[in-house]
Amino acid sequence: MDFAIALLLFTFTLVVYFSYTSNFQKEEKGDLERLASDAKSISASLALGGYPDDWDNSSVIRIGISDNNFINAAKLKLFKQLDYPRTKKIFATPNDYFVFFLNSKGEVMNINGICGVGNIMVSTAYDIKTAYYYQDSDDAFLKDFMEDTFSADVYFNDIDSLASNLSKYGFIMMEHPLLTSSKFNEHKGKIENFSSNGGLLMVSGELATPQTNSMTGADFSKKSGQSSSQRTAIVNKTDTYLSLQVGQSMVFDQYYYMENAGAAEYTAISLFNQSNDNAIARWKYGNGTVYFFSDFDVSFFSGNFVSIVEEAAKSLVEGTCTPVNLSSISYRNLVNTERYLIYNSKVARMVIYAWS
Repeated sequence: MDFAIALLLFTFTLVVYFSYTSNFQKEEKGDLERLASDAKSISASLALGGYPDDWDNSSVIRIGISDNNFINAAKLKLFKQLDYPRTKKIFATPNDYFVFFLNSKGEVMNINGICGVGNIMVSTAYDIKTAYYYQDSDDAFLKDFMEDTFSADVYFNDIDSLASNLSKYGFIMMEHPLLTSSKFNEHKGKIENFSSNGGLLMVSGELATPQTNSMTGADFSKKSGQSSSQRTAIVNKTDTYLSLQVGQSMVFDQYYYMENAGAAEYTAISLFNQSNDNAIARWKYGNGTVYFFSDFDVSFFSGNFVSIVEEAAKSLVEGTCTPVNLSSISYRNLVNTERYLIYNSKVARMVIYAWS
């Protein structure tokens, strides 16, 4: 009798166990199928142009970033700017996701300053060495941005150290450097070589003493003692990377300007309205690109000027990003789906991770 009872209990336990396991496996399989379906749905939506066709952050009904299988970098940036919970509602998914792109070498691509879009717990960063130079804490408007976004090496009033390491960098930001005449003359050629070899250089404020200095095909100058009305500048031409519109005005706290001294592909983006001096300009020097800004301490009537410069910097830094890191997320199920698109005449593999 004891044996029979024990056998019945054992049999009942086995039945319950296998029933539970079977139901659990079916439920798990169902969750994975739904997750995979959501990932494919997101991929299919992004592979189209979206709705309406000229959607923006206020009008978007369906998110799409591709026009005839070609990645639309402007729409990708709009996608990045959307609130993440809102995108999940538009995609009609309760699951989390992250979208990124790989080139033919399997490297994460930087497209229009974007390494990936989705859950902020997934990390990737710009794969470029950068430097930030300044000499006055009151003129360090982009210091935190350069450190946080690009992990920039920071040089405080130490042009000798920066000059000796120029070959390490692909992007250098010099904010109101105010170099002495001797230091400028000593290192001018090295900075020009950096730019000529393909580096991205951004300079704001006063480059060096005395009042006018020539470098990278341009004359950098200072005009002092000007009233506030004389510091107003108007956008003269649009720029691919700076989100400024012709006719927009801004007031610079300081009056620094530059003149074209034979620079290639020179564009005067913004001019001081009473003198036509160049307040913002862009040009090529060798294989590199140079931007000049009169100041970053700006009263901008159409938004946050520093944020506009930050977004431009991210877009200008071309190349690749660090590998996608999922270590900060927790999940029960994780799937990925891939789709091939075209970017700059090259194949880009769009990868979507989705998890619950």
